Amino acid sequence: MLVDFPGMGTRRSMATDARDAILFCVCYLALDWASFSYPLGPFNITPWNPPPGLSIVWMLLGGLRYAPVVFTAILLGDVLIRHAPGGMQLSILTSLVLAAGCTGIVAMLKLRFNFNGHLRETRQLWNFVLVTAGGAAIVGLAYVTILWFSGFLVVGSFTDAVFRYWLGDTVGVLVTAPLLMVAASPEGRRQLIHSLAKPETALQFITLAGLIFFIFHKGNPPHQYFYLLFLPLIWIASRNGLSGAVAASGVVQLGVVLGSQIGALQVIAVVQLQALVTALTLTGLALGIIVDERERAVDDLKRTLRLAAASEMAGAIAHEINQPLAAMHNYGNACQIMLRQGKDGLSFSQLETTVDKMLVESKRAAEVVRRLRDLFRRGSIHLEPVKVGILLKRADDIGKALGEASGVRFALDSKDGERTILGDPVQIGLVLRNLIANAVEAVAELPSGEKAVTVTTHIMRGGRIVFRVADTGTGLSPQARQRLFEPISTSKVSGMGIGLSICRTIAEAHGGLLYAADTPHGEFNLVLPMGGGNE
Repeated sequence: MLVDFPGMGTRRSMATDARDAILFCVCYLALDWASFSYPLGPFNITPWNPPPGLSIVWMLLGGLRYAPVVFTAILLGDVLIRHAPGGMQLSILTSLVLAAGCTGIVAMLKLRFNFNGHLRETRQLWNFVLVTAGGAAIVGLAYVTILWFSGFLVVGSFTDAVFRYWLGDTVGVLVTAPLLMVAASPEGRRQLIHSLAKPETALQFITLAGLIFFIFHKGNPPHQYFYLLFLPLIWIASRNGLSGAVAASGVVQLGVVLGSQIGALQVIAVVQLQALVTALTLTGLALGIIVDERERAVDDLKRTLRLAAASEMAGAIAHEINQPLAAMHNYGNACQIMLRQGKDGLSFSQLETTVDKMLVESKRAAEVVRRLRDLFRRGSIHLEPVKVGILLKRADDIGKALGEASGVRFALDSKDGERTILGDPVQIGLVLRNLIANAVEAVAELPSGEKAVTVTTHIMRGGRIVFRVADTGTGLSPQARQRLFEPISTSKVSGMGIGLSICRTIAEAHGGLLYAADTPHGEFNLVLPMGGGNE
Protein backbone atom coordinates (compact mmCIF):
# COMPACT_ATOMS: atom_id res chain seq x y z
CA MET A 1 0.00 0.00 0.00
CA LEU A 2 1.33 3.37 -0.92
CA VAL A 3 1.18 4.97 2.52
CA ASP A 4 3.80 6.08 5.04
CA PHE A 5 4.22 3.19 7.44
CA PRO A 6 5.37 3.84 10.99
CA GLY A 7 8.82 2.65 11.83
CA MET A 8 10.12 3.97 8.50
CA GLY A 9 11.45 7.25 9.82
CA THR A 10 8.23 9.32 9.66
CA ARG A 11 6.45 11.07 12.49
CA ARG A 12 2.90 9.86 12.87
CA SER A 13 -0.22 11.71 13.96
CA MET A 14 -3.54 10.36 15.18
CA ALA A 15 -5.22 11.63 12.01
CA THR A 16 -2.69 9.79 9.85
CA ASP A 17 -3.13 6.60 11.87
CA ALA A 18 -6.89 6.85 11.53
CA ARG A 19 -6.63 7.44 7.78
CA ASP A 20 -4.35 4.45 7.30
CA ALA A 21 -6.56 2.24 9.48
CA ILE A 22 -9.62 3.13 7.39
CA LEU A 23 -7.66 2.51 4.18
CA PHE A 24 -6.51 -0.88 5.47
CA CYS A 25 -10.07 -1.90 6.43
CA VAL A 26 -11.39 -0.88 3.01
CA CYS A 27 -8.66 -2.86 1.23
CA TYR A 28 -9.21 -5.85 3.50
CA LEU A 29 -12.96 -5.90 2.87
CA ALA A 30 -12.42 -5.50 -0.89
CA LEU A 31 -10.03 -8.46 -0.98
CA ASP A 32 -12.34 -10.52 1.23
CA TRP A 33 -15.31 -9.82 -1.03
CA ALA A 34 -13.37 -10.46 -4.26
CA SER A 35 -12.04 -13.82 -3.01
CA PHE A 36 -15.39 -15.04 -1.63
CA SER A 37 -15.90 -18.11 -3.84
CA TYR A 38 -16.56 -21.83 -3.30
CA PRO A 39 -17.33 -21.42 0.45
CA LEU A 40 -17.20 -24.51 2.65
CA GLY A 41 -20.03 -25.00 5.14
CA PRO A 42 -22.26 -22.39 6.70
CA PHE A 43 -19.25 -20.45 7.99
CA ASN A 44 -18.05 -19.98 4.41
CA ILE A 45 -14.40 -21.07 4.46
CA THR A 46 -13.05 -20.09 1.01
CA PRO A 47 -10.18 -21.67 -0.96
CA TRP A 48 -8.80 -18.27 -2.02
CA ASN A 49 -8.00 -16.15 1.01
CA PRO A 50 -5.63 -13.20 0.34
CA PRO A 51 -6.71 -10.93 3.26
CA PRO A 52 -4.28 -12.59 5.75
CA GLY A 53 -1.43 -11.68 3.41
CA LEU A 54 -2.53 -8.04 3.54
CA SER A 55 -2.74 -8.19 7.34
CA ILE A 56 0.73 -9.69 7.70
CA VAL A 57 2.37 -7.13 5.41
CA TRP A 58 0.50 -4.29 7.12
CA MET A 59 1.86 -5.25 10.54
CA LEU A 60 5.33 -6.10 9.18
CA LEU A 61 5.69 -2.58 7.85
CA GLY A 62 3.48 -0.74 10.32
CA GLY A 63 4.17 -2.54 13.57
CA LEU A 64 2.37 -4.90 15.91
CA ARG A 65 0.36 -2.03 17.38
CA TYR A 66 -1.94 -2.38 14.37
CA ALA A 67 -3.26 -5.71 15.67
CA PRO A 68 -6.53 -4.10 16.92
CA VAL A 69 -7.11 -2.66 13.44
CA VAL A 70 -6.57 -6.11 11.92
CA PHE A 71 -9.07 -7.58 14.38
CA THR A 72 -11.62 -4.89 13.47
CA ALA A 73 -11.20 -5.55 9.72
CA ILE A 74 -11.62 -9.31 10.19
CA LEU A 75 -14.75 -8.82 12.28
CA LEU A 76 -16.22 -6.38 9.74
CA GLY A 77 -15.58 -8.89 6.95
CA ASP A 78 -17.31 -11.65 8.88
CA VAL A 79 -20.33 -9.44 9.55
CA LEU A 80 -20.68 -7.58 6.24
CA ILE A 81 -19.63 -10.34 3.79
CA ARG A 82 -20.49 -13.60 5.58
CA HIS A 83 -23.32 -12.07 7.65
CA ALA A 84 -22.03 -13.54 10.95
CA PRO A 85 -23.59 -17.00 10.54
CA GLY A 86 -22.63 -17.99 14.08
CA GLY A 87 -23.79 -14.83 15.77
CA MET A 88 -21.74 -11.90 17.07
CA GLN A 89 -20.15 -13.77 19.96
CA LEU A 90 -18.74 -16.50 17.73
CA SER A 91 -17.67 -13.93 15.11
CA ILE A 92 -15.77 -11.98 17.77
CA LEU A 93 -14.11 -15.15 19.06
CA THR A 94 -13.02 -16.37 15.60
CA SER A 95 -11.88 -12.85 14.64
CA LEU A 96 -9.72 -12.76 17.77
CA VAL A 97 -8.17 -16.11 16.80
CA LEU A 98 -7.42 -14.94 13.24
CA ALA A 99 -6.01 -11.59 14.37
CA ALA A 100 -3.87 -13.29 17.02
CA GLY A 101 -2.59 -15.72 14.39
CA CYS A 102 -1.49 -12.91 12.04
CA THR A 103 0.09 -11.07 14.98
CA GLY A 104 1.97 -14.20 16.05
CA ILE A 105 3.28 -14.78 12.52
CA VAL A 106 4.52 -11.19 12.29
CA ALA A 107 6.10 -11.37 15.76
CA MET A 108 7.95 -14.57 14.83
CA LEU A 109 9.20 -13.05 11.56
CA LYS A 110 10.37 -9.87 13.25
CA LEU A 111 11.79 -11.17 16.51
CA ARG A 112 13.15 -14.57 15.49
CA PHE A 113 14.26 -13.93 11.92
CA ASN A 114 14.66 -10.13 11.93
CA PHE A 115 12.45 -9.94 8.84
CA ASN A 116 11.73 -6.34 7.83
CA GLY A 117 9.16 -6.89 5.11
CA HIS A 118 11.56 -7.01 2.16
CA LEU A 119 12.37 -10.14 0.16
CA ARG A 120 15.93 -9.81 -1.11
CA GLU A 121 17.50 -13.20 -0.39
CA THR A 122 16.40 -16.81 -0.82
CA ARG A 123 16.96 -17.32 2.92
CA GLN A 124 14.41 -14.60 3.67
CA LEU A 125 11.93 -16.20 1.27
CA TRP A 126 12.10 -19.64 2.87
CA ASN A 127 11.93 -18.18 6.38
CA PHE A 128 8.81 -16.29 5.32
CA VAL A 129 7.27 -19.38 3.70
CA LEU A 130 7.95 -21.65 6.68
CA VAL A 131 6.68 -19.19 9.29
CA THR A 132 3.54 -18.20 7.40
CA ALA A 133 2.69 -21.78 6.39
CA GLY A 134 3.27 -23.04 9.94
CA GLY A 135 1.32 -20.17 11.43
CA ALA A 136 -1.56 -20.72 9.00
CA ALA A 137 -1.70 -24.37 10.05
CA ILE A 138 -1.94 -23.46 13.73
CA VAL A 139 -4.56 -20.78 13.05
CA GLY A 140 -6.55 -23.13 10.81
CA LEU A 141 -6.57 -25.83 13.48
CA ALA A 142 -7.77 -23.37 16.16
CA TYR A 143 -10.36 -21.77 13.86
CA VAL A 144 -11.88 -25.05 12.65
CA THR A 145 -11.86 -26.46 16.20
CA ILE A 146 -13.98 -23.54 17.40
CA LEU A 147 -16.43 -24.02 14.52
CA TRP A 148 -16.55 -27.78 15.07
CA PHE A 149 -17.44 -27.52 18.75
CA SER A 150 -19.95 -24.78 17.95
CA GLY A 151 -21.74 -27.07 15.50
CA PHE A 152 -21.23 -24.89 12.43
CA LEU A 153 -18.90 -27.10 10.40
CA VAL A 154 -21.28 -29.57 8.79
CA VAL A 155 -19.52 -30.24 5.47
CA GLY A 156 -16.60 -32.67 5.22
CA SER A 157 -14.45 -34.14 7.94
CA PHE A 158 -12.53 -32.17 10.56
CA THR A 159 -9.15 -32.87 8.96
CA ASP A 160 -10.45 -31.95 5.50
CA ALA A 161 -11.71 -28.63 6.82
CA VAL A 162 -8.39 -27.87 8.53
CA PHE A 163 -6.47 -28.79 5.39
CA ARG A 164 -8.68 -26.67 3.11
CA TYR A 165 -8.49 -23.70 5.46
CA TRP A 166 -4.70 -24.00 5.75
CA LEU A 167 -4.20 -24.38 2.00
CA GLY A 168 -6.48 -21.43 1.19
CA ASP A 169 -4.69 -19.15 3.64
CA THR A 170 -1.24 -20.32 2.50
CA VAL A 171 -2.04 -19.70 -1.16
CA GLY A 172 -3.50 -16.30 -0.35
CA VAL A 173 -0.49 -15.22 1.72
CA LEU A 174 2.13 -16.49 -0.74
CA VAL A 175 0.46 -14.73 -3.67
CA THR A 176 -0.61 -11.51 -1.96
CA ALA A 177 2.11 -10.74 0.59
CA PRO A 178 5.17 -10.67 -1.75
CA LEU A 179 3.30 -8.47 -4.22
CA LEU A 180 2.36 -6.03 -1.45
CA MET A 181 5.91 -6.04 -0.05
CA VAL A 182 7.30 -5.15 -3.48
CA ALA A 183 4.66 -2.43 -3.95
CA ALA A 184 5.33 -0.96 -0.47
CA SER A 185 9.04 -0.46 -1.19
CA PRO A 186 10.09 2.59 -3.29
CA GLU A 187 12.79 0.51 -4.96
CA GLY A 188 10.34 -2.33 -5.55
CA ARG A 189 7.79 0.03 -7.09
CA ARG A 190 10.41 1.41 -9.45
CA GLN A 191 11.42 -2.09 -10.52
CA LEU A 192 7.79 -3.13 -10.91
CA ILE A 193 6.93 -0.08 -13.03
CA HIS A 194 10.10 -0.53 -15.08
CA SER A 195 9.26 -4.19 -15.69
CA LEU A 196 5.67 -3.52 -16.67
CA ALA A 197 6.72 -0.71 -19.04
CA LYS A 198 8.81 -3.01 -21.24
CA PRO A 199 7.19 -4.28 -24.47
CA GLU A 200 8.54 -7.75 -23.74
CA THR A 201 6.62 -7.81 -20.46
CA ALA A 202 3.36 -7.04 -22.27
CA LEU A 203 3.98 -10.03 -24.55
CA GLN A 204 4.76 -12.19 -21.53
CA PHE A 205 1.54 -11.33 -19.73
CA ILE A 206 -0.53 -11.68 -22.91
CA THR A 207 0.91 -15.19 -23.24
CA LEU A 208 0.12 -15.88 -19.59
CA ALA A 209 -3.46 -14.63 -19.92
CA GLY A 210 -3.93 -16.61 -23.13
CA LEU A 211 -2.83 -19.83 -21.45
CA ILE A 212 -5.19 -19.22 -18.51
CA PHE A 213 -8.04 -18.74 -20.99
CA PHE A 214 -7.03 -21.94 -22.80
CA ILE A 215 -6.86 -23.94 -19.56
CA PHE A 216 -10.33 -22.98 -18.34
CA HIS A 217 -12.07 -23.11 -21.74
CA LYS A 218 -10.70 -26.41 -23.00
CA GLY A 219 -13.50 -28.44 -21.54
CA ASN A 220 -11.07 -30.62 -19.61
CA PRO A 221 -10.25 -30.45 -15.88
CA PRO A 222 -8.20 -27.23 -15.42
CA HIS A 223 -5.40 -28.97 -13.56
CA GLN A 224 -4.73 -31.17 -16.60
CA TYR A 225 -3.05 -28.31 -18.49
CA PHE A 226 -2.00 -26.17 -15.54
CA TYR A 227 1.68 -27.06 -15.98
CA LEU A 228 1.71 -24.88 -19.12
CA LEU A 229 1.63 -21.79 -16.87
CA PHE A 230 5.13 -22.60 -15.60
CA LEU A 231 6.61 -21.63 -18.99
CA PRO A 232 5.55 -17.94 -19.08
CA LEU A 233 6.11 -17.63 -15.33
CA ILE A 234 9.73 -18.77 -15.68
CA TRP A 235 10.12 -16.47 -18.67
CA ILE A 236 8.79 -13.49 -16.70
CA ALA A 237 10.78 -14.22 -13.52
CA SER A 238 14.05 -14.82 -15.38
CA ARG A 239 13.73 -11.52 -17.24
CA ASN A 240 12.23 -9.29 -14.54
CA GLY A 241 13.27 -10.86 -11.23
CA LEU A 242 11.05 -10.75 -8.16
CA SER A 243 8.97 -7.80 -9.39
CA GLY A 244 7.90 -9.75 -12.46
CA ALA A 245 7.37 -12.97 -10.50
CA VAL A 246 4.98 -11.43 -7.96
CA ALA A 247 2.99 -9.72 -10.71
CA ALA A 248 2.75 -12.97 -12.68
CA SER A 249 1.68 -14.92 -9.58
CA GLY A 250 -1.04 -12.35 -8.94
CA VAL A 251 -2.30 -12.64 -12.50
CA VAL A 252 -2.37 -16.45 -12.24
CA GLN A 253 -4.28 -16.29 -8.95
CA LEU A 254 -6.77 -13.81 -10.41
CA GLY A 255 -7.17 -15.94 -13.51
CA VAL A 256 -7.76 -19.08 -11.46
CA VAL A 257 -10.39 -17.35 -9.32
CA LEU A 258 -12.19 -15.96 -12.37
CA GLY A 259 -11.81 -19.17 -14.32
CA SER A 260 -13.24 -21.24 -11.51
CA GLN A 261 -16.41 -19.14 -11.66
CA ILE A 262 -17.11 -20.23 -15.23
CA GLY A 263 -18.21 -23.74 -14.38
CA ALA A 264 -18.84 -25.79 -11.31
CA LEU A 265 -15.67 -27.35 -9.99
CA GLN A 266 -15.53 -30.39 -7.81
CA VAL A 267 -13.94 -30.06 -4.41
CA ILE A 268 -11.01 -32.22 -5.50
CA ALA A 269 -10.44 -29.97 -8.52
CA VAL A 270 -10.35 -26.89 -6.29
CA VAL A 271 -7.80 -28.51 -3.96
CA GLN A 272 -5.64 -29.54 -6.90
CA LEU A 273 -5.75 -26.00 -8.27
CA GLN A 274 -4.73 -24.65 -4.87
CA ALA A 275 -1.76 -27.01 -4.71
CA LEU A 276 -0.73 -26.13 -8.26
CA VAL A 277 -0.99 -22.41 -7.59
CA THR A 278 1.15 -22.88 -4.47
CA ALA A 279 3.84 -24.75 -6.42
CA LEU A 280 3.71 -22.20 -9.24
CA THR A 281 3.98 -19.28 -6.84
CA LEU A 282 6.92 -20.75 -4.91
CA THR A 283 8.74 -21.49 -8.18
CA GLY A 284 8.25 -17.95 -9.42
CA LEU A 285 9.26 -16.32 -6.13
CA ALA A 286 12.39 -18.47 -5.74
CA LEU A 287 13.47 -17.89 -9.34
CA GLY A 288 12.75 -14.15 -9.15
CA ILE A 289 14.82 -13.72 -5.98
CA ILE A 290 17.67 -15.79 -7.43
CA VAL A 291 17.67 -13.59 -10.54
CA ASP A 292 17.74 -10.44 -8.39
CA GLU A 293 20.55 -11.85 -6.23
CA ARG A 294 22.54 -12.69 -9.35
CA GLU A 295 22.06 -9.19 -10.78
CA ARG A 296 23.18 -7.62 -7.49
CA ALA A 297 26.20 -9.93 -7.41
CA VAL A 298 27.08 -8.96 -11.00
CA ASP A 299 26.73 -5.26 -10.15
CA ASP A 300 28.94 -5.70 -7.08
CA LEU A 301 31.49 -7.58 -9.16
CA LYS A 302 31.50 -4.83 -11.79
CA ARG A 303 32.10 -2.20 -9.11
CA THR A 304 34.88 -4.32 -7.63
CA LEU A 305 36.43 -4.84 -11.05
CA ARG A 306 36.35 -1.11 -11.73
CA LEU A 307 38.08 -0.41 -8.42
CA ALA A 308 40.59 -3.18 -9.03
CA ALA A 309 41.25 -2.00 -12.57
CA ALA A 310 41.75 1.52 -11.27
CA SER A 311 44.23 0.19 -8.71
CA GLU A 312 46.05 -1.83 -11.38
CA MET A 313 46.06 1.16 -13.69
CA ALA A 314 47.48 3.43 -10.99
CA GLY A 315 50.28 0.96 -10.26
CA ALA A 316 51.06 0.50 -13.94
CA ILE A 317 51.12 4.24 -14.61
CA ALA A 318 53.30 4.88 -11.57
CA HIS A 319 55.84 2.33 -12.77
CA GLU A 320 55.81 3.22 -16.46
CA ILE A 321 56.13 6.98 -16.05
CA ASN A 322 58.78 6.71 -13.35
CA GLN A 323 61.56 6.50 -15.94
CA PRO A 324 60.51 9.52 -18.06
CA LEU A 325 59.90 11.54 -14.88
CA ALA A 326 63.35 10.62 -13.58
CA ALA A 327 64.86 11.64 -16.94
CA MET A 328 62.98 14.95 -16.87
CA HIS A 329 64.30 15.53 -13.35
CA ASN A 330 67.87 14.94 -14.48
CA TYR A 331 67.49 17.17 -17.51
CA GLY A 332 66.00 19.89 -15.29
CA ASN A 333 69.00 19.66 -12.96
CA ALA A 334 71.28 19.97 -15.98
CA CYS A 335 69.45 23.10 -17.11
CA GLN A 336 69.84 24.62 -13.64
CA ILE A 337 73.60 23.90 -13.70
CA MET A 338 73.90 25.57 -17.10
CA LEU A 339 72.03 28.64 -15.90
CA ARG A 340 74.15 28.89 -12.73
CA GLN A 341 77.33 28.89 -14.83
CA GLY A 342 76.33 32.28 -16.09
CA LYS A 343 76.64 33.94 -19.45
CA ASP A 344 80.27 32.94 -19.99
CA GLY A 345 79.68 29.20 -19.66
CA LEU A 346 76.12 29.15 -20.98
CA SER A 347 75.60 27.33 -24.26
CA PHE A 348 72.16 28.09 -25.62
CA SER A 349 72.40 25.17 -28.05
CA GLN A 350 73.07 22.77 -25.17
CA LEU A 351 70.24 24.31 -23.15
CA GLU A 352 67.87 24.03 -26.10
CA THR A 353 68.87 20.40 -26.65
CA THR A 354 68.29 19.57 -22.99
CA VAL A 355 64.88 21.28 -22.98
CA ASP A 356 63.95 19.34 -26.13
CA LYS A 357 64.85 16.13 -24.33
CA MET A 358 62.64 17.17 -21.43
CA LEU A 359 59.73 17.72 -23.84
CA VAL A 360 60.32 14.32 -25.42
CA GLU A 361 60.20 12.65 -22.01
CA SER A 362 57.06 14.56 -21.04
CA LYS A 363 55.37 13.39 -24.26
CA ARG A 364 56.50 9.86 -23.49
CA ALA A 365 54.94 10.04 -20.03
CA ALA A 366 51.72 11.45 -21.48
CA GLU A 367 51.67 8.66 -24.09
CA VAL A 368 52.06 6.02 -21.36
CA VAL A 369 49.11 7.46 -19.42
CA ARG A 370 46.97 7.67 -22.57
CA ARG A 371 47.64 4.11 -23.68
CA LEU A 372 47.00 2.61 -20.26
CA ARG A 373 43.83 4.67 -19.93
CA ASP A 374 42.63 3.38 -23.31
CA LEU A 375 43.42 -0.17 -22.22
CA PHE A 376 41.47 -0.02 -18.96
CA ARG A 377 38.57 2.01 -20.31
CA ARG A 378 38.02 0.63 -23.82
CA GLY A 379 40.42 -2.30 -24.15
CA SER A 380 42.05 -0.71 -27.21
CA ILE A 381 45.69 -1.26 -28.17
CA HIS A 382 48.20 0.65 -30.30
CA LEU A 383 50.26 -1.70 -32.47
CA GLU A 384 53.76 -0.79 -33.61
CA PRO A 385 56.99 -2.69 -34.39
CA VAL A 386 58.87 -3.28 -31.13
CA LYS A 387 62.27 -4.88 -30.68
CA VAL A 388 62.24 -7.78 -28.25
CA GLY A 389 65.42 -6.37 -26.74
CA ILE A 390 63.58 -3.22 -25.64
CA LEU A 391 60.98 -5.29 -23.82
CA LEU A 392 63.67 -7.46 -22.25
CA LYS A 393 65.59 -4.39 -21.08
CA ARG A 394 62.49 -3.18 -19.23
CA ALA A 395 61.94 -6.66 -17.82
CA ASP A 396 65.56 -6.78 -16.67
CA ASP A 397 65.27 -3.41 -14.92
CA ILE A 398 62.06 -4.49 -13.18
CA GLY A 399 63.43 -7.89 -12.17
CA LYS A 400 66.66 -6.54 -10.74
CA ALA A 401 64.88 -3.78 -8.82
CA LEU A 402 62.36 -6.19 -7.30
CA GLY A 403 65.01 -8.86 -6.71
CA GLU A 404 67.32 -6.54 -4.83
CA ALA A 405 64.46 -5.40 -2.62
CA SER A 406 63.42 -9.00 -1.80
CA GLY A 407 66.75 -10.84 -1.88
CA VAL A 408 65.74 -12.75 -5.01
CA ARG A 409 68.29 -13.73 -7.64
CA PHE A 410 67.03 -12.52 -11.02
CA ALA A 411 68.42 -13.71 -14.37
CA LEU A 412 67.62 -12.90 -17.99
CA ASP A 413 68.59 -15.36 -20.73
CA SER A 414 67.70 -14.52 -24.32
CA LYS A 415 69.31 -14.41 -27.74
CA ASP A 416 66.24 -12.96 -29.44
CA GLY A 417 66.79 -9.28 -28.70
CA GLU A 418 66.88 -8.35 -32.39
CA ARG A 419 63.57 -9.99 -33.12
CA THR A 420 60.57 -7.76 -33.72
CA ILE A 421 56.99 -8.10 -32.60
CA LEU A 422 53.98 -6.02 -33.54
CA GLY A 423 52.36 -4.76 -30.37
CA ASP A 424 51.93 -2.07 -27.75
CA PRO A 425 55.18 -1.83 -25.76
CA VAL A 426 53.46 -0.22 -22.78
CA GLN A 427 50.84 -2.93 -22.46
CA ILE A 428 53.26 -5.82 -23.07
CA GLY A 429 55.62 -4.25 -20.56
CA LEU A 430 52.72 -4.18 -18.09
CA VAL A 431 52.19 -7.94 -18.54
CA LEU A 432 55.88 -8.74 -18.04
CA ARG A 433 56.05 -6.52 -14.97
CA ASN A 434 53.03 -8.28 -13.46
CA LEU A 435 54.43 -11.77 -14.16
CA ILE A 436 57.84 -10.90 -12.72
CA ALA A 437 56.30 -9.29 -9.64
CA ASN A 438 54.14 -12.38 -9.05
CA ALA A 439 57.17 -14.66 -9.45
CA VAL A 440 59.24 -12.61 -6.99
CA GLU A 441 56.39 -12.73 -4.48
CA ALA A 442 56.00 -16.50 -4.98
CA VAL A 443 59.60 -17.17 -3.80
CA ALA A 444 59.78 -14.46 -1.15
CA GLU A 445 59.32 -16.94 1.74
CA LEU A 446 61.97 -19.42 0.53
CA PRO A 447 65.46 -19.61 2.06
CA SER A 448 67.89 -17.04 0.72
CA GLY A 449 69.85 -19.38 -1.52
CA GLU A 450 66.74 -20.85 -3.16
CA LYS A 451 64.99 -17.67 -4.25
CA ALA A 452 65.39 -17.23 -8.01
CA VAL A 453 63.38 -15.87 -10.94
CA THR A 454 64.39 -16.33 -14.58
CA VAL A 455 63.08 -14.74 -17.79
CA THR A 456 63.87 -16.55 -21.03
CA THR A 457 62.63 -16.44 -24.62
CA HIS A 458 62.47 -18.92 -27.47
CA ILE A 459 60.96 -18.99 -30.94
CA MET A 460 58.07 -21.27 -31.78
CA ARG A 461 56.92 -22.55 -35.13
CA GLY A 462 54.56 -20.27 -36.98
CA GLY A 463 56.48 -17.08 -36.20
CA ARG A 464 55.71 -16.78 -32.51
CA ILE A 465 57.91 -15.90 -29.60
CA VAL A 466 57.50 -17.11 -26.01
CA PHE A 467 58.46 -15.01 -22.97
CA ARG A 468 58.85 -17.51 -20.12
CA VAL A 469 58.85 -16.26 -16.51
CA ALA A 470 59.87 -19.07 -14.17
CA ASP A 471 60.53 -19.18 -10.45
CA THR A 472 61.77 -21.72 -7.92
CA GLY A 473 58.59 -21.65 -5.87
CA THR A 474 56.22 -24.52 -5.13
CA GLY A 475 54.07 -23.93 -8.19
CA LEU A 476 50.29 -23.96 -8.45
CA SER A 477 47.78 -26.54 -7.32
CA PRO A 478 45.36 -27.93 -9.96
CA GLN A 479 42.51 -26.03 -8.30
CA ALA A 480 44.44 -22.74 -8.33
CA ARG A 481 45.49 -23.26 -11.96
CA GLN A 482 41.87 -23.87 -12.97
CA ARG A 483 40.68 -20.56 -11.48
CA LEU A 484 43.86 -18.60 -12.06
CA PHE A 485 42.62 -16.20 -14.73
CA GLU A 486 39.18 -15.58 -13.26
CA PRO A 487 38.61 -12.01 -12.07
CA ILE A 488 39.02 -11.57 -8.29
CA SER A 489 40.72 -14.95 -8.00
CA THR A 490 43.90 -14.69 -5.94
CA SER A 491 45.99 -16.71 -3.53
CA LYS A 492 47.68 -13.63 -2.10
CA VAL A 493 47.04 -12.43 1.42
CA SER A 494 46.42 -8.96 0.01
CA GLY A 495 45.57 -7.85 -3.46
CA MET A 496 42.57 -8.01 -5.77
CA GLY A 497 43.68 -10.85 -8.08
CA ILE A 498 42.84 -8.71 -11.10
CA GLY A 499 46.37 -8.64 -12.61
CA LEU A 500 46.41 -11.99 -14.41
CA SER A 501 42.90 -11.50 -15.78
CA ILE A 502 43.98 -8.21 -17.37
CA CYS A 503 47.28 -9.73 -18.53
CA ARG A 504 45.49 -12.51 -20.39
CA THR A 505 43.15 -9.94 -21.98
CA ILE A 506 46.17 -7.96 -23.23
CA ALA A 507 47.85 -11.09 -24.61
CA GLU A 508 44.70 -12.17 -26.46
CA ALA A 509 44.18 -8.66 -27.82
CA HIS A 510 47.65 -8.95 -29.40
CA GLY A 511 46.71 -12.26 -31.01
CA GLY A 512 48.66 -14.25 -28.44
CA LEU A 513 47.96 -16.12 -25.24
CA LEU A 514 49.04 -16.38 -21.62
CA TYR A 515 48.99 -19.62 -19.66
CA ALA A 516 50.48 -21.27 -16.59
CA ALA A 517 52.61 -24.30 -17.37
CA ASP A 518 52.00 -27.53 -15.46
CA THR A 519 55.43 -27.79 -13.81
CA PRO A 520 56.69 -28.49 -10.27
CA HIS A 521 57.63 -24.82 -9.97
CA GLY A 522 55.95 -21.62 -11.00
CA GLU A 523 56.05 -20.90 -14.73
CA PHE A 524 54.05 -18.54 -16.96
CA ASN A 525 54.36 -18.34 -20.73
CA LEU A 526 53.45 -15.23 -22.71
CA VAL A 527 53.12 -16.15 -26.39
CA LEU A 528 53.06 -13.32 -28.94
CA PRO A 529 53.12 -13.29 -32.75
CA MET A 530 56.20 -11.70 -34.33
CA GLY A 531 56.01 -8.92 -36.90
CA GLY A 532 58.03 -8.32 -40.04
CA GLY A 533 61.80 -7.89 -40.14
CA ASN A 534 62.66 -11.19 -38.42
CA GLU A 535 64.75 -12.76 -41.16
